Amino acid sequence: MKITSVTDANGVTTTTIDTDAVSGSSTDFSAHLNEQLKTTSSLETIFEKAAKTYNVDVELLKAMAKVESDFDANATSKSGAMGIMQLMPETAKGLGVTDAYDPEQNIMGGAKYIASLLKKYDGNVSYALAAYNAGSGNVDKYDGIPPFEETQKYVTKILGYLQNGGVEITDQWAGVPSGADTLKDQITDALKALFTREDYEDFLRLFLERLSQRLEEKAAGITPDLSDEDTKADKTAAGSSDESDAYIAFRNFGNTNRMAVYLKPSEKL
Repeated sequence: MKITSVTDANGVTTTTIDTDAVSGSSTDFSAHLNEQLKTTSSLETIFEKAAKTYNVDVELLKAMAKVESDFDANATSKSGAMGIMQLMPETAKGLGVTDAYDPEQNIMGGAKYIASLLKKYDGNVSYALAAYNAGSGNVDKYDGIPPFEETQKYVTKILGYLQNGGVEITDQWAGVPSGADTLKDQITDALKALFTREDYEDFLRLFLERLSQRLEEKAAGITPDLSDEDTKADKTAAGSSDESDAYIAFRNFGNTNRMAVYLKPSEKL
């Protein structure tokens, strides 16, 4: 992408944007960005990493995830349990999970938690699962699986999956953003791949040129053309607080014409 700004003898500035094959149109740009975002981590890989890190059977972790959320990283229960392994807020915090909806953090946290429960109950999977579902206090109170229908079904279902060879992760959840591959990071990486340093420098140069031009026009008393909607917004902001002015300026940040309108005299370059 190449941005070119030319001012003729009459002071009229003409701007052209030359695009390359990567971003020749908004459709091409969108397609390329989507392609960049397809680079994700495999849930299978995350489960294997968690199993190895905390010495827990990978099939147990996957069976738990199947029952807890059906592998949905965005799942939230009525009680507030979050993510694939359905971690409660306080539990997640205690496990060092800062984002319970990040698949890798959530699965690693769940693996760490069930590993501690297996250790507590000397490897008794049924007791550990019951404690994961209903809390260690209830398992200790009843000296075994509590007489809660939900907990009993929970343990039975997971053990059933294990006896039948485990579960498979469906294609729907096969690849998800995780760890350093969160959506924000993916978009940042994709944009870096699409735009060069020269592109940014060209944009900034053009932006500053236009902003300087608008400030000079404002100083000379030249009022820029504004749409009826913009004019209405200006009148509203004029009688309101600085916060309103800031909001409108922010909303129109990309338009240097309006940037000049909202800059205060003390802010002139």
